[in-house]
Parts: sequence; C-alpha cells; structure tokens
Amino acid sequence: MIWGYAGVWLKEFGVYGVEDPVMARLQFLVDHGFHSGGISLREMRDPQRRDQIAGFVAEHNLQLITHAGIRVFGGDLDTIRRRTEEFLADLQAYRDLLRVPIVAFGAGPVHRFMDKPSLQEQLDLLTEALTPLAAGCHELGCPLGIENHVDYYCSDLVELCNRVPHLGIFLDTGNTFTIGEKPIPAAREAAPLVIGTHFKDHNVYPDERNLTFIVRGAVLGQGHVGLAEIYRILLEHNPDPDGLVMLWELVPPAEMDGLEAIEQSWEFIRSLPGFDAGNS
Repeated sequence: MIWGYAGVWLKEFGVYGVEDPVMARLQFLVDHGFHSGGISLREMRDPQRRDQIAGFVAEHNLQLITHAGIRVFGGDLDTIRRRTEEFLADLQAYRDLLRVPIVAFGAGPVHRFMDKPSLQEQLDLLTEALTPLAAGCHELGCPLGIENHVDYYCSDLVELCNRVPHLGIFLDTGNTFTIGEKPIPAAREAAPLVIGTHFKDHNVYPDERNLTFIVRGAVLGQGHVGLAEIYRILLEHNPDPDGLVMLWELVPPAEMDGLEAIEQSWEFIRSLPGFDAGNS
C-alpha cells in the first residue's frame, strides 16, 4: 500500500502564509513519513516549476495522485470531451515526472436524492462522460477512480463501474456516514473495485430533536467508522491491495493539536496487521 496525506491542512502544519504552499505541502509529506499526496497537473506547465517539483518527487520517492477536474453536470458534451482530451494530454506529459499511480474524480454538485436530474439520469451522463476518460487513464497506466463525495452510495458507484470499463472507486471511508450508509457494508461492496481511499475516521451522534446525524472529527482508528475492519476487508477482497493508494484525510477532534493527531494516527496505522513501512 502507498500511504499518503490528502488533508485537512491545519494551521499548525505550516503550509499557510508561506511563499510556496505547494512545495510546503510536499515537504510536509516527507517530514511526516508519507509517500503520496495530491497535486494539480497545472503546476507542471511552467518548465522551471516542472523541474522543481519533478526533482523533489524523484529525490523523496513520492507518488502523487491528481484529480480530473472535469465538470460533467451543467456543461455540454463537446466541452466535456475537450476538457477530457486536455487532461489526458497533461497526464501523458507529466505522469512519469510525478510518478502518478491513480487519478481521482468527483462528480460535482449533484447527489442521488435529487429529482432533476434523477439518479438514473445522473448515472447515464456520467457513463457517457467518463467512458473515454477512464479508457485514457487506463491506457496511460493511471487508473481512474470516482469518489463517493457525499453524493452517491457505494452501490451507485459499483453500478457505474459496471457500465464504464476500467473505472474504479476512490473510497472515502468517512463520507459513507454523511450520506447515510453504514461504512463497513459499503466498503465490503466497493472493495473489489477500490483503487485508492480517503482513509478517514469520524465520531457520530444521532440528534433526534433536530432530525440530524452529527459527524465529528476523530484520530484515525479512534472513531466509529471501523477503519481496522475496512483495512482487513480491502486486504481480503481487493485484487491488488499492495497497489492501493491510502491517503489520510485527518479531521482531528476540535480540542486536539493536529501534529499530535498525526502521531496518534500513525500509531494506529503501524498497528494494522501486515503493515509494512517499506511498502508505504
């Protein structure tokens, strides 16, 4: 598994108010034992900047993922196709310099409970839009995964993957709670298609008076998501667990310092069965 960090970027991490926030975040990865994170391909278009980032990636043996920021809903298919071609051209140009293992994608400002467009209309459009993108990412050796970004059940994304060849799932373990899923059954259903994760924990509390479900931050392994069980499920049911990109999304409890939350989270990660720091 490739362990990395996606966020949340807290003030104590030293990445705000600095001359170069992108390089500060990359340095944070190295300083705290991570081997992956996210970056925009746009950062690579300037030759001097490209050399700076590529040199850092090579020196520290990083493998950076990128997001395909292609707007599917609210646009037209011609624009989607053009943006897809532009993204794939950038991916082809920069994938080796960034050592990109996977590409992530988020559907955008829609969700399965909308009346217009309906869920099936959404899946139809995503199928049409993502088929060439997934094929292109596959050909370049950087599989595409769609995230459950507080919009779809994992079962919805499994259906979409069955429609779109070479599409996988980028599983956010905590977002299951925020759309009303049980995290462990959702992870079990998604596991054979997962290519990466936002490995995130939460504490949750029902609020009957206000008809809400309160989701709070937690150190990894100390919340209610069941990360140890989800990790076991991925080991047992994913076809390539060694290749999974496991990006933390850390939302510490409000009273906890972020650097302490990093340390406690690493204690949990290192306790997982089969964890191998040399393969992280």
